[in-house]
Amino acid sequence: MSTGAIVGIIVAVVVVIAIIAVVVMRGRKGEAARAKAEKLREETGRARLKASEHEADAAEAEAEASRARAEAKRLELEAEARAKDANAAREQAQEHHQRADKIDPDTDDQADTGRGRRTGDRVDDVDEPRRASRTDDDRT
Repeated sequence: MSTGAIVGIIVAVVVVIAIIAVVVMRGRKGEAARAKAEKLREETGRARLKASEHEADAAEAEAEASRARAEAKRLELEAEARAKDANAAREQAQEHHQRADKIDPDTDDQADTGRGRRTGDRVDDVDEPRRASRTDDDRT
């Protein structure tokens, strides 16, 4: 074999080795890239799951807040109704009291509050025991 042929064979072997090295390197880079991509996909999956959990928590908190607003509105309406009932009962009691004052001969009708003032026992009732003063509840 001639020197030129030996050099050609050596060059061909070096080229083949270089090609094999490039292919192997690309294969390893490809495997590393695939592994890295898989890892990123797993991280993305975990992040999406966590985001879904946060969304569910937020929706639950919003639903709870909505229930609380509805309950607050119901309680507000109930309080208004009770206040109206209390005012109506107070007005009715006041009317009853005023009617009792008008009927009772022992009261003065000139008081500003609608509550009459007791005038006391009459002098000609000395033999009778003193009358106990009546309360507002007794007059209705």
